[in-house]
Amino acid sequence: MNGIIYTRVSSKEQVVDKTSLASQEKECLALARKNEVNVVEECIFREEGESAKFADRTQLQNMLEYVRTHKDKVEVLYIWKIDRLSRNLGDYYGIKVALSKYGVRIVSVTEPIEDDPVGRFLEAILAAAAQFDNEIRAIRTVTGMRIRVEQGGWPHSAPIGYVKKDRRVVPDPKFAPIITDILTKFSAGGMGLAEVARYAFEKGVQTKSGKPKSTDAIKAILKNSMYAGFTKNKLTPNMTKGLHSPLVSPEVIQANIDIIDGVKRNYELKGDDLYPLKNILLCSNCGKSLTASTPSNHQKIGYPIYQCNRSTCRKSVTGKRASIGIDTAHEDFRAVLRALGPLDDGIAKLYKELVIKAWNDQYCQSLNNIEVLNKKINEYQLLRFKTNEKFISDKITESDRDMQYKVIDSKLEGSKADLEIATQYLEVNESIIDNAMQFITNPELFWNRSSTSVKQMIQLLLFPNGVVYDFETGYGTFEKLDSYLLLQKMTDKSVKVSDLVAATRIELVTSSL
Repeated sequence: MNGIIYTRVSSKEQVVDKTSLASQEKECLALARKNEVNVVEECIFREEGESAKFADRTQLQNMLEYVRTHKDKVEVLYIWKIDRLSRNLGDYYGIKVALSKYGVRIVSVTEPIEDDPVGRFLEAILAAAAQFDNEIRAIRTVTGMRIRVEQGGWPHSAPIGYVKKDRRVVPDPKFAPIITDILTKFSAGGMGLAEVARYAFEKGVQTKSGKPKSTDAIKAILKNSMYAGFTKNKLTPNMTKGLHSPLVSPEVIQANIDIIDGVKRNYELKGDDLYPLKNILLCSNCGKSLTASTPSNHQKIGYPIYQCNRSTCRKSVTGKRASIGIDTAHEDFRAVLRALGPLDDGIAKLYKELVIKAWNDQYCQSLNNIEVLNKKINEYQLLRFKTNEKFISDKITESDRDMQYKVIDSKLEGSKADLEIATQYLEVNESIIDNAMQFITNPELFWNRSSTSVKQMIQLLLFPNGVVYDFETGYGTFEKLDSYLLLQKMTDKSVKVSDLVAATRIELVTSSL
């Protein structure tokens, strides 16, 4: 008589140490020898790390195929326990019917499932119990996962930007800054989903096959409250403060949700806002102004670029690139601005004296106005108090008091309104001084934070004749801003006035190298 053996373990621990598989196989072989059933090595089917919930297990299917191809040569299947074969009642009886078709009966080493009424009844009970146990485990697992989420934990795999470390979710050193950047950029408005997908792809956020994320996948990232430090999934409707560190503020995620859901209008950057350098960049080959466009690749994702579209400057003619992505061009321009500043303390001091003194005078006048208005407000408030004292002392009637109140309150409200205006003007003056100093000490930061119209004014001031851009090497060498040069020369008293017009040149290493 010939037989076969089927053993199975589902946990990784059992797979690694082989203890359970070896134990099952040993006991099955012992019973087979006792019953004088022959089991050869090729008739032992070992299922490692597979759940009994599914009937499409590799070794199970191999076993059924072996029985089919060796019809009438196998008579018995030894299993250690019914739940090793299946934890689903329907699947178990489906397997039993398939084996019976080829004359194979099932023998459990640890359970009395003989082919008689009592045995068949016990078999049904044991198969149902295996399914019941499996379903209870599933409920416990789901409940445990729900409770863990509600306690701020995260039992699932970590989203991009985080990694699992000792069962804790921690920021990924590589992708956390990238995800923060993407979430923040989109929340500020001006980027469509396709542009975010392109930007994310350039930063390394992609599918497992190395392709850009779909817009739906990008939406899921942009709206994921986990990045704001919260946990929530399908198991619980409640939003819970997570145990992990947030990558952005809740306001950023809410802004993204509002933009995606149409609650908040998303102003996409177009025209000059998308291409602020369009009017000053010159082609290094022909010297003409560069144009700007957003061509799409084969995946229909737009890539905004600066380019020279003249036939004499095409790559097929020059052998060099004829376009550059806006991110690279803008970073190269920021490198130019970094090379201009910051200026030393002496130059900054001179700039204050020459340019900001007039603003500072207005600032001083604003302070004086605020002081005068505060004094007036105090006087009116004191007058109101004294008026009420007169009423209490019966020196004036109630109607006289109310009439005086009306006059005082009118003047008080007017002074408070004037104070608000003066305070706002003071803040504006402070802002003007800060911005003016930032322009001369850190032109890169000033350009970054400016509106498009201010950016263009700065660019025109710095490079009134435009600036040459090489698609291979960047900006290369350029003449320094005359106003910066003037300040530098004026701080050096040993320099002659005639030297003020000399050109200083700066060698740049830009990001396109």
